[in-house]
Amino acid sequence: MYPLTEKSHAMAGSQSRPDSAGASGGSSGALLNRLISTAHYAAAILGLGALALLAVRAVLRIETRWDAFAYHIPFAAKRAGLGVPYELPLLMQGRYDGFPPLPEFLQGLLWRVTGSLNATGTINILALALFLYYCHRKLKAPFSVVAILALTAPLAIIHAASNYVDLFANAFAAIGVTCLFAMMLFDRWTERSLLCWGLAGLTAAAWSKSVLLPVAAAGLLCFAAIYVWRIREPRSRQFLLLVFGAIVCSSIPYAKNLILYHNPIWPVQMPVWSHRFPYTYDSAAAHFDQTPAPLANLSQPGLFLHSVLEIGHPTEYPDRERWIIDQGNAWIAYRSGGYWNVAVVTAALAAVLLGLLWRPRKGWALAGALAAMWLFVSVLPQSHELRYYLFLPLTMAAVIGMLLPQARREYPAVTLVLMALFLGEFLWMAKVNHVYYRVERVDYRAAAERWGMTRWWPQLEPGQTYCAVAFDPSAFFLTGPTMREFHIIDRHARAECPPNVKVILAPGANR
Repeated sequence: MYPLTEKSHAMAGSQSRPDSAGASGGSSGALLNRLISTAHYAAAILGLGALALLAVRAVLRIETRWDAFAYHIPFAAKRAGLGVPYELPLLMQGRYDGFPPLPEFLQGLLWRVTGSLNATGTINILALALFLYYCHRKLKAPFSVVAILALTAPLAIIHAASNYVDLFANAFAAIGVTCLFAMMLFDRWTERSLLCWGLAGLTAAAWSKSVLLPVAAAGLLCFAAIYVWRIREPRSRQFLLLVFGAIVCSSIPYAKNLILYHNPIWPVQMPVWSHRFPYTYDSAAAHFDQTPAPLANLSQPGLFLHSVLEIGHPTEYPDRERWIIDQGNAWIAYRSGGYWNVAVVTAALAAVLLGLLWRPRKGWALAGALAAMWLFVSVLPQSHELRYYLFLPLTMAAVIGMLLPQARREYPAVTLVLMALFLGEFLWMAKVNHVYYRVERVDYRAAAERWGMTRWWPQLEPGQTYCAVAFDPSAFFLTGPTMREFHIIDRHARAECPPNVKVILAPGANR
């Protein structure tokens, strides 16, 4: 733990006096500490149990929602050189060429090493576990606190055992951002190992999702500004070189795109100066399509506020869970929400309260930094799609985890109340989202059956090449029971098929 402040030393000394008041205070203080310890043990057991269930679910279950087989799994097979006879649609090929490669490369590597496609679904739980390890070991934030708070965000629970890569990327972004908060709160500017964790986290985030590039860039620039400000210190000069190295490494995928395709985030349209950079994917049109129809006239920060606070969102649906992996199939809540508004408000209030109780000046600085972080994200493209910015609840969990031990020394009653609140929220979210803790086996064949694709296998000739039209996102299954039987060229329209190749049309397709 971090050293006691002068105030806490003085209080500790006053509590040790052998008068009756002190004895009474010591007795109640001992009881509070026992209750706090019990709450920590309960949180640790519950957190470990929840993570274990999610890990087993991740190992046994392949995600069957759209993104998994539309591009994550095909990308993983291609990046790992697994030789699956499947050619991506033209639009997806552009994404494969331009998107940061790290998560799908690791998915493919796990697939190759284990021999099981199911291994690709473990990438998020492994990244979350790494984040929790970092918080416990490097930030001195108790595992029990950070784990239950992280698993209070519905989208974190849902993505932990899926083939989507949002939680993977955001776990690394959270490592970088929380490093900055730890340095600010505890003046840990000269710790090389902590800095290396932070820089590695931001670099990995930049290599994972281009939507997180502004977050990674802002974090790296903050590190650079800090060490330029402290340049007279010998260590700061060394650390500035590390920061510069991280900036260079983070830029590699985007520099490659700029050189090859003349657009750093190819094939996506640049949000600024878009007329100067070529693209094949109109992000502005897609963003409009992914905006809740009733809120189409709101500014991006307005959309973000409605999303974070889940303003007007239903608390139940007749045909889906309250929260789902992409927050689709909704009206006012379309592709929005997922942090649970109650948890957002209580986490923000708890973090600021703990900071102010610990050291008022640090508390006000923390409040300003947290506000700046949320405001910065609010203006980013697609900020209302909260699954792209899961580092926010993870960062709040880590900040609270860092501060709670400080409050325990001087304000044990506050600590106990907060622990009880966090445990209650965790248990309620576990109950509401119990379906996402369910252990079930879904392998490749079961996923193909859910998409109705196994009936095609007897109709195709082994070793033959087919152009599959309008099957997205399920054409990958047409490669056969072992993903080796049939060579599939996936296309959105018949006109895109190569000549002299047999064409198969999806049911209802008129292309």
